[in-house]
This record gives sequence, structure tokens and C-alpha cells, in this order.
Amino acid sequence: QEIFSKVLKEKKGIPISVFNAEISCLEIIVRYLRDVEKFSFKKISKILNRKLSTLYTTYQKSNSKFKDSFDVSDKSIIIPFNIFSERKYSVLESIVAYLKNRNYSIAQISNLLGKNYNTIKTVYRRYTIKNEWK
Repeated sequence: QEIFSKVLKEKKGIPISVFNAEISCLEIIVRYLRDVEKFSFKKISKILNRKLSTLYTTYQKSNSKFKDSFDVSDKSIIIPFNIFSERKYSVLESIVAYLKNRNYSIAQISNLLGKNYNTIKTVYRRYTIKNEWK
């Protein structure tokens, strides 16, 4: 709890440019937290509310699929770590909802994340449906 609240207070997050890597959003987040932020898997587990075994596997898979380092050049938008702890939503749903709540259009979000417009539209629709069922 202490680690988690400290991270939230610091308002730390992930630069938007990192999400253009050709791997899944969860793989990006785990790799970023481990390789760039130098967080332990235990700390990552607390931040993301996920099992250690899931994180180890995700990290290994991301290393075999993506050999480059992340593009951290665009820090104009920072995606906060704390949005990923709510397991009701997928990682991508959380990112899209976060950006949509900051008045970005579906087209802008699609460009920022390097994902297909229809994918982002579908993901946001799923998020809103889940939100209606609270």
C-alpha cells in the first residue's frame, strides 16, 4: 500500500510515445516499468494489480517480440500508472478512456497510440458498456 500511494502522489506515468511499440499495451507497460523506471516485479504487481507470474510471463514475451528500446521522446501526454489497477477494464480500455476523458477524439487517440481507428472506437464502446453496468 505504501509503495502504491507513494507512486500516486508522485503522479508518475508513462509517456504517450512509448505506446507506439509493436507489442501489447500490457507488455509495453510492464517493460517500461521494469526497464526504464527500474521497478521490481513486486512493485509492478502492486501498481498494476496483477499476479507476479503474469508479469514475469508478460515481460519475457515482450523481450522476445520487441528488441528495441522505447521511444520516450514525447512526454506531452503522460498516462498515469494508477489507471491500470482497475481490473474491470482492459489496459487499452483504460488508456483510451483516460484520453477520451481529456477531450481527445477517437481519431487523435488512434494516432497517439498507433492503432487502427476502428480498434479504438470498439475499445471505447466496450469501456462505456462496462461503465453503464456499474
